[in-house]
Amino acid sequence: MRVKHLAEAIILQSMEDLWSGSQREECIRFFAGEDFRTCASIAGIDTADQIKILNMIGKSIKGFQKAEKPGKKVSYKYTPPRHAVRELSTT
Repeated sequence: MRVKHLAEAIILQSMEDLWSGSQREECIRFFAGEDFRTCASIAGIDTADQIKILNMIGKSIKGFQKAEKPGKKVSYKYTPPRHAVRELSTT
């Protein structure tokens, strides 16, 4: 049970660290790589919920990128590429 809580804490901390410019790249690598899937599996998060989390993270990252460009308005209407969803659903 403690390992499950630790895995959940790692995921939540990585989500929080996305807001820190100095931590963002490392967090993106965490969510894009095998580490997130491993933690999610240990935490008991099923594939459908993993995809929801990754879509939410993708929207946040897209918002950060747009906000960093001066003169650009941030749009929260982000649809992930279909190939990304297919890749996640097959793992």
